[in-house]
Amino acid sequence: MRFQNRLIQLGLLLLILVPFFALGQDSNLDAVGERAGLFGGDLLSIIGNLIKIVLGLTGVIFLVLIIYAGVLWMTAAGEEKPIEKAKNILKSATIGLVITLSAFAITTFIFNNLLNSGDGFGNGDNGSVYVEKFSNSLGNGAIEDHYPTRNQTNVYRNTNIVITFKSSLPLDQILKDYNDQNTPFDFTDDVPTTEFNSDNFTIYRNADEIPLTAVKVSYTEDLKTFIINPTEYLGSATEDVDYTVQISSKLQNTDRVGIFVDLNEDGYEWSFQTGTELDLTPPSIESVTPAIGGTYAKNIILQITFDEPVDPTSSSGTTDVNGTLVTGFTNIQVIGLATIPVAGTYALSNGYQTVTFIPTDPCGVNSCGQTIMCLPGNQTLTTTVLAPTIGATPPQVDSFPYDGLVDMAANGFDGNGDGTAGDDYQFSITTTGDIYLDGAEIETVAPAILEGEVSLEQPVNIIFTDVMMSNTLNSTNLTFTNKESTSGLSHEMWYRVNSESLAADGTVIGDTDLAPAKTSVLMSHGVFLESIDPLLYFYNPAVHEGVLNQYQNCYLPASGPSQDGGECAVSSLAPFCCNGNPSSDACNL
Repeated sequence: MRFQNRLIQLGLLLLILVPFFALGQDSNLDAVGERAGLFGGDLLSIIGNLIKIVLGLTGVIFLVLIIYAGVLWMTAAGEEKPIEKAKNILKSATIGLVITLSAFAITTFIFNNLLNSGDGFGNGDNGSVYVEKFSNSLGNGAIEDHYPTRNQTNVYRNTNIVITFKSSLPLDQILKDYNDQNTPFDFTDDVPTTEFNSDNFTIYRNADEIPLTAVKVSYTEDLKTFIINPTEYLGSATEDVDYTVQISSKLQNTDRVGIFVDLNEDGYEWSFQTGTELDLTPPSIESVTPAIGGTYAKNIILQITFDEPVDPTSSSGTTDVNGTLVTGFTNIQVIGLATIPVAGTYALSNGYQTVTFIPTDPCGVNSCGQTIMCLPGNQTLTTTVLAPTIGATPPQVDSFPYDGLVDMAANGFDGNGDGTAGDDYQFSITTTGDIYLDGAEIETVAPAILEGEVSLEQPVNIIFTDVMMSNTLNSTNLTFTNKESTSGLSHEMWYRVNSESLAADGTVIGDTDLAPAKTSVLMSHGVFLESIDPLLYFYNPAVHEGVLNQYQNCYLPASGPSQDGGECAVSSLAPFCCNGNPSSDACNL
């Protein structure tokens, strides 16, 4: 009897506290949801919302039962049976509420500890740093690069938004109801549309979350890079404005296979902030490799780096030559004795700033069995970068497709660097009949091998002993993984690859008259998770054999620094360098 009276007293106390539980549920769950990213439309969001609904119903049901028991008791008129029934209802309702609230406490504990581990969900934190949700696809997944970059600020209001995927996408993924007749690379039989496919791509201003649909879309011939051009300026002339871009997990490649899998299965998302200004500065050339006027083996690769990101449709593509007939991409031309452009592909990389020219004439095999492509031998070759026709409001270009190079805001190319758009740029080199077959080595790496206490935002810097082919410095050939030592689990972490040419003394080349001697690679990334006992996080940048130098020779064997500052003594029997030690097997760190 005493136990029942205690339960009745507890029930009355809970009756008083029910409104506070009801008011506190939203804030507590929202706190859990905000920390774990629960309310984003994924599985965890559904679970969080279901718990929220159940707790709300529990409070309502408990209140109804307490009122019903009270009415029975008050109207019992001293009869024992109704009073006993009222006591039983109070007891059962109280026990039920205690069990439900205990379940909520246990669930909250599990959510917090599961998500704090930075495990396969990839959306947690370790108490000090938060992992960026829906970010892993950049570098580690389907996306090679995009512009503006993640969290970039002071973005010009008249910029285009550019996304580069690692695989080709059919145009109906970008343009709604586009019909390519199941021949994605044959555009002659297409039934085109111009409406942006907002089911797969959502661009919105964070303040109002209204999707941006008034855009024009262009794309490169390989269907990997897509340029989204808003028909009106982004942002505001008086204040900074935040934007978010969301890419649907439903996106498919030209084989009709989904491109987002595993840790990336929820798609991709990033944000940037526009400033108040327009971009009215034309792009110009920052550096050229190899050095202008030099003589080189005919398997040398020509590369041009601009002082800002340039529009991919204006700076990349394939030049086809049949006799004297030249078709395809002509905004950049390499011309020899016959005054006819050399056939080849112009590939844009390095954050949309470097164009690499790969000729189509095979002439040999490199150290790892790949075919080498050569320029015409024993000739002086002149490369011309064309400026486009400037529109009514210089430096802007009005017509599309562009008949010359433009930047991300459609400013025409400034070939002589005087600040005025509209002039071409030319440089020459001379080739021999030889083929150069030596590969590159890694000179230094930072952070150092097995270095501890690394800053959580420190980029990885790799310096090669030779100038490298920029388009091979990508997230396929340079990978960046992570693992927690005890659980063996990985967390989400985006990364992207940029590079710059260095002189022999290590100074950065920003003048086309200086001779490039080596390449510095910078891998920026999402914030590392701090190792806090008992969690220990390891991060593993890796250079693979697909990385080539300016003569198209493989990074093989994997020659580079050892942990003690010497050289990793790789050989034909132990061609892999793992944490500075030679190995016969591929590195598994």
